[in-house]
Amino acid sequence: MTRSAVDLRLVTLCALVLIPLAAAPALAQGAPQGTPQGTPQAAPSAETSAPRFAFAPVEGGALKLDRETGLVSLCAKRRSGFTCEAVPDTRDAYEAEIARLKAEVDTLRRAAGMQPQPGRPVPPPGAAPDATDLDQAFAYAERFYRRLKGLIDELRAPTGEERL
Repeated sequence: MTRSAVDLRLVTLCALVLIPLAAAPALAQGAPQGTPQGTPQAAPSAETSAPRFAFAPVEGGALKLDRETGLVSLCAKRRSGFTCEAVPDTRDAYEAEIARLKAEVDTLRRAAGMQPQPGRPVPPPGAAPDATDLDQAFAYAERFYRRLKGLIDELRAPTGEERL
């Protein structure tokens, strides 16, 4: 594994740890005692509010977390000074690639004269199969058994042995 891949994994791991830690104080504060939840509060002064950015040291620089937007950047010292580069969000990249591939499959299906395949809902993990799934499984098993039995019968027939 290359050094840049290891660094990217380390940055992603640090980001996953820092984001919940940064949000925890805001969630823990809630509404002050005696103030109903729906009542608007006065905005905190600049002196008492938390800073917008949080930093965490990592190998080769520091991770910068923007507490307002949730963006994570890797800051490192370069020849021109400190520069920060946004850490790519791999989930967004994966979802974009999946969408692109689905569109490409639909385009190829149309070119071949087939209808685009509608998305079948994926059952939740641990859900029991429905009756149609069981019927399909049994039909497949029956076809498999009959074909296997037929092949065995064909192999035994020339020798005159007993047929199954």
